[in-house]
Amino acid sequence: MALRQTPFRSPRPDSYLPIPKPIHRGRARGLQLPPGPRSLILTLNFQKDTPGFLRQVRDEFGQIASFFLGRELFIAAFDPAMVNEVTVSKQKSFIKGVGFERMRKVLGTGLLTNEEPIHLRHRRLMQAPFHINRISGYARTMLDLTKKHIENWKVGSHVEVGPEMMSLTFDIVADILFGTDIKSDTKAVQESMHIAIDRIERTMLPGLEITDQIPLPYFKRFESAADRLHQIARRIVDERIKAGINRDDLLGLLLEARTNDGEKLTESEISDETLTLILSGHETTANVLTWTFAYLDQRPDLWRALTQEAAEILSQSESQDFAKILFTAPIVGSIFNEVLRLAPPVWVAPRRAVEDVLIGGIQIPKGAHVLISQYVTHRDSRYFTSPDSFLPERWGNDFEKTLPDGAYFPFGAGTRKCLGDQFALLEGRIIILEIARRFKLQLVDDFPKAQPRATYRPKGPVTMKVNGAQV
Repeated sequence: MALRQTPFRSPRPDSYLPIPKPIHRGRARGLQLPPGPRSLILTLNFQKDTPGFLRQVRDEFGQIASFFLGRELFIAAFDPAMVNEVTVSKQKSFIKGVGFERMRKVLGTGLLTNEEPIHLRHRRLMQAPFHINRISGYARTMLDLTKKHIENWKVGSHVEVGPEMMSLTFDIVADILFGTDIKSDTKAVQESMHIAIDRIERTMLPGLEITDQIPLPYFKRFESAADRLHQIARRIVDERIKAGINRDDLLGLLLEARTNDGEKLTESEISDETLTLILSGHETTANVLTWTFAYLDQRPDLWRALTQEAAEILSQSESQDFAKILFTAPIVGSIFNEVLRLAPPVWVAPRRAVEDVLIGGIQIPKGAHVLISQYVTHRDSRYFTSPDSFLPERWGNDFEKTLPDGAYFPFGAGTRKCLGDQFALLEGRIIILEIARRFKLQLVDDFPKAQPRATYRPKGPVTMKVNGAQV
């Protein structure tokens, strides 16, 4: 295997736009900043409960607010029109923000962490493997793997839904990505990804990158986990190339991907994209599914309808239009949409202004951190009545089409929108339907609390009792 510097110690690529100097309190004097909290204990509140802190800021100060963290200026923009400006119409005025440099230590130059011009190049190369027609071909595999995974669940037993969903989604992404059994790596990937995601979020405030130099086990495990993930991904890619295997899985498609002028991804870039696909097709989907079954416990009236839909939809699994049928199934679609609203896997999207730019009519100075938050904007009572309630029925009658741009963006927006969104939607619907076809899950303990890190996780394993299906 060719040696190269690991992403954890690799410098920021020279082709990226330079990171502008932050705006400290002294530089901010004289600026016309939107209102916001100025408490000295702000940082502690931010670290303790970031989603709750951001929502409180919105409720108290309005749709755009400013505050200082680590002595640096942050501006939070929550209104859908402002979200759309940051992510779509004025996205070139921003680069990825705080936290993403730390995420790059794990994922390298993958789509999630990349800046321009590398990001657009990778996105163009990877569009074909993620075209809806290609994704639709994976539906049967997803269903078969789901059936296999839950075949040992017994009525009356308890299952830890969080770990179960992590294991299942890993099996699916491993099979579809690599086309081979890599169960020997499952434990290592899951443990390392858990550590990496935890450390990214816990040390994302400005200035805390210094923790990477602290020789304490807690901090050293971040680098060890990142390097372990890199080694696994690089080994898989190198072994595929060395063996000369030509397989029609996602990894094979990435190895063969070409632009019109013949450009392709390097082996190192494919390794980084592999890790990104494992995270986006595994960790995030598993979290949403775990939240889904927890929320469904609040609405037992939905289980019977969901079970009936599951029987009808899954009976057509041999149809050539199976994926199309899945994407038009109303009940599971509404449930999944509502969980993505309440528990979006990516719940905050930090940016950094690389030039002075107007957002919502407010001047955002070059160097300011800008935060948009799916968690907060998805709870705007102007567009979502009873915003904290789990109400899948709200998504009927093409409700999403009535929303303004930027009001609902669980997969991001603009050229930064998740390329695997259709993969996740298909995978999630299949897993929910197959489990509902056979079982009804019931929470053993209270509704789980959130443990927001780089992804929006439920805290703990979320133990549920397995009951027979409601027919």
